[in-house]
Amino acid sequence: MQHVVIGLIYQNHKLCVAKRLTDPFIGYIECPGGKVEEHETLEDALSRELFEEVNLTVFDRYFLKSIQIENEYGLFILHFYKVVPYQELVPKIYDELFWIDKRYIKELIWIPHNQPYLDFFIEADLFYPL
Repeated sequence: MQHVVIGLIYQNHKLCVAKRLTDPFIGYIECPGGKVEEHETLEDALSRELFEEVNLTVFDRYFLKSIQIENEYGLFILHFYKVVPYQELVPKIYDELFWIDKRYIKELIWIPHNQPYLDFFIEADLFYPL
């Protein structure tokens, strides 16, 4: 079983989304995050992944929930965090980053593994108001 952290980066009711630059799913949209490495806490993995993917080092994070899924790639536990950034984001592994108003989240072409959670992505903006 693999643990995965996902950062739902919200600012002014807009979600930061990333356009994939590599396969699988090149050109599809996802939220930054990735696999937790051995001997790494969820929070450490989130910090590392956000730095590696969008150059984010200064942020507040709030755990939202975990979901266990199984797909053609294996068994995973997805750990979702609401993230509030305090610096500009820079795409390091993505074609581009952009901020999308939560009303338009469902209009994007998401990687298949994120599609079941789009309603949750929209609701996440309401958790832990800052």
